[in-house]
Amino acid sequence: MMVYVVMGKAFVLINCEHVKEPSILEQLREMKNVVDVQGTYGVYDIVARIESDSKSQLDNVISDQIRKLDDVNSTLTLIPTESDDMLSNLSEIVPDVIPEHKKPLEEQSSEHEEEDLDDEYEEDYDDSTKLN
Repeated sequence: MMVYVVMGKAFVLINCEHVKEPSILEQLREMKNVVDVQGTYGVYDIVARIESDSKSQLDNVISDQIRKLDDVNSTLTLIPTESDDMLSNLSEIVPDVIPEHKKPLEEQSSEHEEEDLDDEYEEDYDDSTKLN
């Protein structure tokens, strides 16, 4: 299977100064190659999806535009990978049935077995260790 990097796409996770998210979101939305941007909860404040025609254009948007915005503290860039085999033959690799050895176990417990377990726990219980 051949895996290659798609140079025209990237996801940029952005940490910024507290309460500056609205301003940064606005600036990102105005950038030419930013196709989607969203504020997030968690470690990162904002995630932006970037698309471009070339790797150099992608580098420019991330390094020369996003990272240089006022109040951006740090970024983490994720470049997605795609597989030509997986994309063209997706139905071939997704099983329509679960193999027998991967199926969940059937529930085998009965009332009688549960009573036996209760009796077993009662035998192990030592009332003398109980705190008053």
